[in-house]
Amino acid sequence: MKHDKYTETNRQMWNQTAPVHANSYVDELLRQIGAPDYSTFDDVERQLFSQIGLSGKTVAQLACNNGRELISVKKAGAGRCVGFDISDDFVDQGRRLSDAAGVDVEFVRASVYDISSDFDASFDLITITVGVLGWMPNMDDFFGVISRLMVPGGDLFVYEMHPILDMFDADKGLQIEDSYFRQEPFYTEAEPDYMDPSNTVDAPSYWFHHKVSDILGACIRSGLQLTHFEEYAHDQSMVYRAFQDLEKKPPLSYSLIANKTK
Repeated sequence: MKHDKYTETNRQMWNQTAPVHANSYVDELLRQIGAPDYSTFDDVERQLFSQIGLSGKTVAQLACNNGRELISVKKAGAGRCVGFDISDDFVDQGRRLSDAAGVDVEFVRASVYDISSDFDASFDLITITVGVLGWMPNMDDFFGVISRLMVPGGDLFVYEMHPILDMFDADKGLQIEDSYFRQEPFYTEAEPDYMDPSNTVDAPSYWFHHKVSDILGACIRSGLQLTHFEEYAHDQSMVYRAFQDLEKKPPLSYSLIANKTK
């Protein structure tokens, strides 16, 4: 596949990241996730999932990591839930967490671009959470997969960090480091882990900047109809939290809902 150079490099990086996460917080999460009221939803997700409706719906989460958000969706009343992730180790974590939560959530190891056609037209709702789109080399291909997985009348829900943040280094404040119109991917040999910055993941990775117009354009070209788009002053990524306290700041996150009309 044309994206394999990037996705395979990133898969190996995520497989090295998974044990770091396991050591830093998964044991505690395994204890918490079985609680009946466990949920990862914030106010935005509660409002928009209530608007979309979850009861009985078939739901897929793409690039689900360890699936804790999808487990929350299942606990909120969804029907069949399937999480897709490129990392073998995070898929294993997801299965452990769903067992601990006492819910039936399926996990499939696959690059988003390689999701089997067996899942075509299978889902009422596709959900994308923070820190996903930047790992995707191409937005048109990404939204094309989303569209083929959805049933007619289905919805896409995206709740992501704002792409304008790629212009900044979180440690340097609002000093512009890169162009908003950057086209080449960011390449790093090693990065501090976002869950545990005291640990460095010593593995190369690629991160792709996509402008808002790239995202919305690809969504529309895939045949989906945009029904909601909102930008926020809060950061749900844990990377740019310091920006929240600034009086003058860029948008830090956004939500998007789109519907497959046919």
